[in-house]
Amino acid sequence: MNDLDAPVVIHDREAHKDTLDYIKKYKPKSVLLHCYSGSAEFLKEILPLGCYISLGGPVTFKNARHAVEVAQAVPLDRLLLETDAPYLAPVPFRGKRNQSDFISYAAKKIAELRGMTAQEILDITCENAKRFYRI
Repeated sequence: MNDLDAPVVIHDREAHKDTLDYIKKYKPKSVLLHCYSGSAEFLKEILPLGCYISLGGPVTFKNARHAVEVAQAVPLDRLLLETDAPYLAPVPFRGKRNQSDFISYAAKKIAELRGMTAQEILDITCENAKRFYRI
């Protein structure tokens, strides 16, 4: 895996220990935890390993305590946005097919939580994505 020197994207939905074990074992240089469903507490274990965190629709859900806490705690330079399409559409589209233009709803919610504008979150996460994917 490290032979390619490529970023690694891990779909981490309720698989936190396995994910952590994998990262510690293989030590990829750049890791994105996509569909992150872990806690803000778990960030303390994975951020020192160089991980980025990707959030999407669940941060807008009424009972999304973990996602909200993570959105507030993750350093801005490690945050990315996602759709996880076709699943996990944000409120007000919950239960419908997710799509790329719904990213703005997650950005808006994260911005509210952090006292920022949605455009600031979109700009920051765009730069983070460019850095992570080396584009």
